[in-house]
Amino acid sequence: MVKKNNRREALLAVASVKDLMVINLLPSNRKLRYFADQPINASGVTSAHWIMWAFEDKLKRHYFELIQTMEAMSYDPVVHTRQNMVTFFEDLLEQKPEQEKNLLRLLVNKLGDNERQLAARASYLILKLLNAHPNMKFIVVKTIQELLLTKSSTKERVQYYTMITLNQIILSSKDVNTANLLLEVYFIFFKKLLKITQDNDAAEAAEAEAAGQVSDNEDEGKKKAAETAAAPKKEKKGREQKVYIGQKALRKAKEELAKKHAEEEKSMDNKLLAAILTGVNRALPFAKMEDEIMDQHVGVIFQIAHAGNFNTVVQSLVLLNHIARIRPAIADRFYRTLYDSLLDPRLDGTSKKAMYLNVLFKAMKADSDTKRVMAFIKRIMQACLQNQVEFASGALFLVSQVLALNPQLNTMLTQPEDHDNAEHTYDPLKRDPRFANAQTSCLWETALLAHHYHPSITHSVKQVFAGEQVAAISNLHNHSLAHFLDRFVFRRPKAEDSKKASAMRGQSLMQPFVASADGPDFEVGEQGARIMRGNLLSSKRVGGVIGGLDLTSKKIADLQKSDMPADEQFFLQFFQTKKERMGKRVKKSKQEGESGLADDNTGFADALGDDADGLDEDEVWKAMTSGMPRTGEGDEDGEDADDDDDDLLAALQEDEDEEDDDMAEPGSDDEDEDSADLEEDQSDDDGFPTFDDE
Repeated sequence: MVKKNNRREALLAVASVKDLMVINLLPSNRKLRYFADQPINASGVTSAHWIMWAFEDKLKRHYFELIQTMEAMSYDPVVHTRQNMVTFFEDLLEQKPEQEKNLLRLLVNKLGDNERQLAARASYLILKLLNAHPNMKFIVVKTIQELLLTKSSTKERVQYYTMITLNQIILSSKDVNTANLLLEVYFIFFKKLLKITQDNDAAEAAEAEAAGQVSDNEDEGKKKAAETAAAPKKEKKGREQKVYIGQKALRKAKEELAKKHAEEEKSMDNKLLAAILTGVNRALPFAKMEDEIMDQHVGVIFQIAHAGNFNTVVQSLVLLNHIARIRPAIADRFYRTLYDSLLDPRLDGTSKKAMYLNVLFKAMKADSDTKRVMAFIKRIMQACLQNQVEFASGALFLVSQVLALNPQLNTMLTQPEDHDNAEHTYDPLKRDPRFANAQTSCLWETALLAHHYHPSITHSVKQVFAGEQVAAISNLHNHSLAHFLDRFVFRRPKAEDSKKASAMRGQSLMQPFVASADGPDFEVGEQGARIMRGNLLSSKRVGGVIGGLDLTSKKIADLQKSDMPADEQFFLQFFQTKKERMGKRVKKSKQEGESGLADDNTGFADALGDDADGLDEDEVWKAMTSGMPRTGEGDEDGEDADDDDDDLLAALQEDEDEEDDDMAEPGSDDEDEDSADLEEDQSDDDGFPTFDDE
């Protein structure tokens, strides 16, 4: 039945036999044995044992044939059939231990399926299998490494699905070997990707150099052509070379296609690097590697932190921050890299501003060098001047937290500069923040931020100057332009449910939670300051809540300015001004409505006078004719214009009388002809009128 040519019947048969094997036949605590592997010569063996061993041998062989049939069906051209086979593989692996090695290889191979939907399905089923059997993590990772990552012919898309499957494996303190194996896989792939990137860069440089030489040769060819053109022409012998019109277009299309493929490969490389860095960040806390091996891999991570997509740079900085805590020897190099990234122009357009500010806060909080922390604060303020509002608001909150943690840093705001020693002035171009001499300079950048166009920024700067803590910012999105436009179009905020918000729907299980102002994620610093412990910020909406003031409320104009946040005072001023203007319009319309006519500068309101019941006809006529255009010049009474109008009316009347006389004379003849035609039409035999061609 399972080998039928009919696809539907074969699929139903495989599903039925699979259920029969799982529910009734296969044992749950051991694998099946062949008859030759049974203890035949043992004492106490009876004929019943022989019968059971023979049945078990037969069952094992039939089950193997079923797996072979399922393997053949897993390569069926119909996606639905392949998808069912992948589900059957995972079901058998999860339920029974028989043939688990072959089933696991078949399931892992489906990560390389040409259909993306099926590859994603295989990734989901592998993670589901690991949740049911956590002890299989090492075996699964080893199988993935052998089947997909050791082959040179593996496609980049297959590698990407493999990496996002591996970085989603949930590890614990008992999975040290699995974490070490994962790190080994990640770093081997790191080096492979970097080598490919370097080879591509070298090839592009060689092509550019060759293009330059070609252009030089073309210039020389043009000179020679000009010289030959000036010389006397000779007759060409033989057949001339033909040049087709479509050759240039074909060459241009090929170049554009190659450029498109190169961009797609570069984008896929960035995705692969991001997936690998995510996996390293999750596996490193549970791994125990030797220092020599770790030092070799750290150099690769620093190369990534200086090149590539900025989102990848942020993830590499997160990883380096974690490694710097374990290995303090690389801390200085890490802080130099982090200090240099603050002036990266790609920071303004990245989608990982919250992640970047979180790693920046953790690094500054763990740093014991006061000079270096001051240099970081100076550069953060400089970055606020050239980045968007959401970054500036989060950075000021970060600076407020750092100043509350280290009160001695407030000297940058309170003490004047010493200009006597010119050798130790602040140098913003120093590569190492320890030698920038930021401790000799004041925070002059805050003077510019105090005049920022956004009210939240100016309010936060005033709080920093006053030595107060900036209010906690749980979400950078609330300070973005998109959020402002959502508010300005009067979108009604959704009711925030505390249970749903705390559940953080749609977030990954591996995603760390944001510290809350009322939770245990705060620690009390000096002078009662509340310092964040975990992540500082988030950049996503939690539970879809917009938050803030309800702009659709009618009571908004009655609120007080002192009760409003700094970023919402603009809306309060807008609605109060609108209310005042509407009040003036209503009052004016009521005053004008008492007379029954509006005063629109036409003179009708003046024509009424004090008495609304009596109308002055002369005044009304004057108001009506005041806006009429004058065609000629005359006296004040307009007598010339009236005479012209009378002459024109008399001429028009004479023309109308003449037309009436002309139309009255031929009228009788036409009526006689019409009646004669009507009689002829009525005399036809068929009963229908006939029409002659004119």
